[in-house]
Amino acid sequence: MTDLILTDEGSKLTAQVEGHELKIDYSWERPGVMRVDFVEVPDALGGRGLGTALVGALVEKARAEDFRLVPICGFAKAQLARHPEWQDVLD
Repeated sequence: MTDLILTDEGSKLTAQVEGHELKIDYSWERPGVMRVDFVEVPDALGGRGLGTALVGALVEKARAEDFRLVPICGFAKAQLARHPEWQDVLD
């Protein structure tokens, strides 16, 4: 899986791949709990597992910065459910 570097731009996290922007829109539900509102991978990069890599990078960020996740986005919710090793970051 591709290692992605997330850049925090306030209410979104972004990563760059081949000149395209991958994005996670988020908000803080309460201190220490991030609400994952939307995950976006451009169609040009579809089918390469980058959405899963993006959610995985968010999980690593949550662990490193000690916050929890509440997935609202259907894609994020599905990815977190498919990966039992990521369950520790769910609120």
